[in-house]
Amino acid sequence: MSDRPFVRQLIRLAARLTGRPHRQDIWPGLAIDRASGQVTWRGSQLLTLLPFAAIVPQGMPLMAVVGSGPSVADQDLTRLPPRTAILLNGAATLAATIQPLAVMVEDERFVFRHMAMLANLPRDIPLLLSPAALRAMAERDSDVLKGRRVALIDNLTKPVNQPRRKLSDPALDAVLARGANGVALSHDPDAGVVIFGTVALSAVQVALAAKPDRILLVGIDLTNAAAPRFYEAATKPAPSGIVAGLDRILSGFALARDSARANDIMMTCASPVSALLDIEIAYDPQLSPPPKD
Repeated sequence: MSDRPFVRQLIRLAARLTGRPHRQDIWPGLAIDRASGQVTWRGSQLLTLLPFAAIVPQGMPLMAVVGSGPSVADQDLTRLPPRTAILLNGAATLAATIQPLAVMVEDERFVFRHMAMLANLPRDIPLLLSPAALRAMAERDSDVLKGRRVALIDNLTKPVNQPRRKLSDPALDAVLARGANGVALSHDPDAGVVIFGTVALSAVQVALAAKPDRILLVGIDLTNAAAPRFYEAATKPAPSGIVAGLDRILSGFALARDSARANDIMMTCASPVSALLDIEIAYDPQLSPPPKD
């Protein structure tokens, strides 16, 4: 069963039938002025979007991208320095034990399933949200968003208030790094990111644009996508689309690896079971607990 309410499923269908499928991300109720950053909800001012640089500083010694793969349960995240981690989706639960740099949510279905988790985040933690996730949060409780620092994860091929376009569009040449088989990554997240079906790659595009000395990938397993995330009950895991799109996802990470190397950024993986190890992203034991006697 879909995590989307039935009404949202009808809106998605209607948007597709009218030829504007990504219009449903903000309709009804949400209006985003990309030029000014002003966001209104049902006609009232909600917040002003920030550029990514106002949330994600340039040139940090370390930036961690923390997913919610099962391997996180065996990691010691307290070893991360404060305000270095972008927590993805359910990794937001780690905000109770570490001080994250931000929390990122791309899929509105996660909001529908876990709004209470997001609502309980301290207000000083910035949010990186897609238009659909922003609208879904406003639908549930717009007060949760008031007073928060928020940056927008816009989709380069389906930008807010604009028609769809292809990654091959010459207008995107200035903001894209292109690889083999049509895979591309954005190096300007304020213009938008390339969506792969995993929020981890959106976060990696944000991290690469900030040019830290080192990017540590945590809980991005990919090998066990059907297993419960570290925060989920074994009997109630949310469905994952990673398995079906794994080849393209790994191609995206391979391009990220190459982009990191080209910019003298060390990119490593903290998960000992990650598929990223198979594409020459080196294992990093920094967060692994010491061996038991």
